[in-house]
Amino acid sequence: MGLTNLKELLSEADKGGYAVGAFNAVNMESVQATLAAAEAERAPLILQITETTIGQPGKPTYTGLEELMAMAKVLVEKATVPVAIHLDHGRTFASCKRCIDAGFTSVMIDGSLKIDGKTVESIDENIRKTKEIVEYARSQSQYVSVEGEIGSLGEISDSMSNAEKREMLTQPKDAKRFAMETSVDAVAIAFGTKHGPYKGKAVFELTVIESVNSVIDTPLVMHGGTGIPSNTVREAIKLGINKINIDTQIRMAFEKSLREVLASKTNDYMASLERAIEEGDELPVPKYDIRKILDPARKAMVEAIRAKMQLFGCSGKA
Repeated sequence: MGLTNLKELLSEADKGGYAVGAFNAVNMESVQATLAAAEAERAPLILQITETTIGQPGKPTYTGLEELMAMAKVLVEKATVPVAIHLDHGRTFASCKRCIDAGFTSVMIDGSLKIDGKTVESIDENIRKTKEIVEYARSQSQYVSVEGEIGSLGEISDSMSNAEKREMLTQPKDAKRFAMETSVDAVAIAFGTKHGPYKGKAVFELTVIESVNSVIDTPLVMHGGTGIPSNTVREAIKLGINKINIDTQIRMAFEKSLREVLASKTNDYMASLERAIEEGDELPVPKYDIRKILDPARKAMVEAIRAKMQLFGCSGKA
């Protein structure tokens, strides 16, 4: 099947009552792990790349757009499951345009915040920015999908006033206007989720999903999927969530495995060193093979991603 776009994947998810996982990739191992998990689960996939991973032209922050895209294209061409290549949280027109021109099949323009990434943007300016990307994407190819965001992602608590909660949560009337005026293919909404782990007891306003879903037909997106209880995820999908973003949990699986392998290798070497000293033998030479360090970490990512695909109900849907 190979390359597809966000609109096609989420249309099927909406009809089937499941969510498609969008998993962030930052290097070869994470791209490989994500594709391997999708193949093993026979699941549709959104391979997600962040603006902070690819950086700016001439100034890649880690992998670089051209390098990461080249890896992704080679693997996606071999895929037997449908895969969309998606920009996560594009902040500017230039970033989204760059990714569309590079061959991404969908982009997210996050106009919910100002360029500082902290200050809430007005709905009028959010609509203007998002509409600009939609128009460019469709002028290049009807195949490129666009995701927008309305509301402000962030942790909410019972101690907040209703006014404070309203300021962060997506309001149905705003979502309706946003969807109608921008014609986006997916809308990310805010109902108490945040990026990364939660500091205290998380509070999720699931009624927001139901209310927004009742006034727009556009597929809904959940950002900050790590750390949300499984029952809450299942309920969110029932209420209308069709795309769920996962990043932190993949990183955690990778790092945990990496630390365990390195600790094990260090312990094994120290034990053999102590034996050699005790017995008067030749001292052992440490062996360095990065493949034996990274391969277990890659497998750990595969298992973490497969578990999420099963939870989202998209396993067996490819």
